[in-house]
Amino acid sequence: MTMTARLPTVLTQLCKSLFLNGRDALNPGALPLSDERLVQPKVLQQLLREDGLGVYRQLGAIESARLLDIQSISSNCNNRVLGLEYMEGAAAGPATMFLKMPVRSLATRFFFNVIMVWELECEFYRKLAPRLPVRTPQAYSMTTRGSRFVMLMENLHDDPSVVLHTNQDMISGVSIDLARRCLATMARIHAEFHELAEAEREALLPLRLQPFNSPVMRAITPLMGRTALNNCLRSGAIELSAAQQHWYQRAINNWDYLVDYWGRGPLTLVHGDSHIGNHFLHGDEAGMLDWQAAQWGQGIRDVQYFLTDSLPADVLAANEQALVEYYLELLASHGVVLDFADVWYQYRGFSFQTWMTIVVSMGFGAMTEHMDELMPEIHRRCLASIERLQLGSWLDEVLADA
Repeated sequence: MTMTARLPTVLTQLCKSLFLNGRDALNPGALPLSDERLVQPKVLQQLLREDGLGVYRQLGAIESARLLDIQSISSNCNNRVLGLEYMEGAAAGPATMFLKMPVRSLATRFFFNVIMVWELECEFYRKLAPRLPVRTPQAYSMTTRGSRFVMLMENLHDDPSVVLHTNQDMISGVSIDLARRCLATMARIHAEFHELAEAEREALLPLRLQPFNSPVMRAITPLMGRTALNNCLRSGAIELSAAQQHWYQRAINNWDYLVDYWGRGPLTLVHGDSHIGNHFLHGDEAGMLDWQAAQWGQGIRDVQYFLTDSLPADVLAANEQALVEYYLELLASHGVVLDFADVWYQYRGFSFQTWMTIVVSMGFGAMTEHMDELMPEIHRRCLASIERLQLGSWLDEVLADA
């Protein structure tokens, strides 16, 4: 699709985001944009009563609520933990809740309205989370209205059996044992949703919300990818060889073809942002959180993204094929048998998606400043990956008929 053909779709989405943000700024009845306002008991009570899931609509009356000094870093959300007290005689609910809402930065909110990730995550927790074969935080209430959203969820910090991971864990890199535990979780998810019928996939997570696949994201992604690369090269944030720049541009120039190619399947539920920071341990198993990039795709995409982002390049190089083979063994134990050669071929190609994701994050300022140390390290790992996996040769083969 040419730039001219993409413009109507892009402009329509940009105008929609601009209109919604402007309308909500003038609407006193819009969802709160400050956590101080949202923490008022009557506001929380209304969110639970009107948008609560299941039994959480009938939680006891909240007497007081406060913001606790526990923060979870995010590139696009204001994440806080609330402490709650309930009126005497009322059925008590959770003592704490995890809050997700938009950041105050208008530029960040505008961008994430355009790509619809907040709406996607709410849809995921309504329809797909109850079917997951692994643990994910329990959702209490969620709503999207206009340009804003609010999610009230289980606070995993309150569970002593849970171990959460941070950006520092990504920089240090995970152990092979931990990597295998995360692969076991991904294999269970991928096996559970393997090759669902198209109508069922659409009912659970519609195409219009999916990263890369939706009409809006098909139009926007190449524009974002080119702009981000130019920003990174101009600022000196990254350095690429002539060959690496050629591979990146070639993939972006053939984006529609590659999206169709990757969409041939076999398809399953893909987390989409499967680095170690979005895994947590509870007992001997790993759970997953932060489903803002959930989509229907090939499961090996999660594996490629996880391994590249979460292991130092030298450690991954020494263990890469063995870890992919281990993932396939786990899939087979759940009844899904895939050929290693086919999967490995796709694994090589998905190294571009992993690489492009970090380039876009760096090219647009990583949305928040706390990513400054992490992003360059992830980019170095991606460059090592595309060289090791010979992305250029893969593109030559796949695009021969494009």
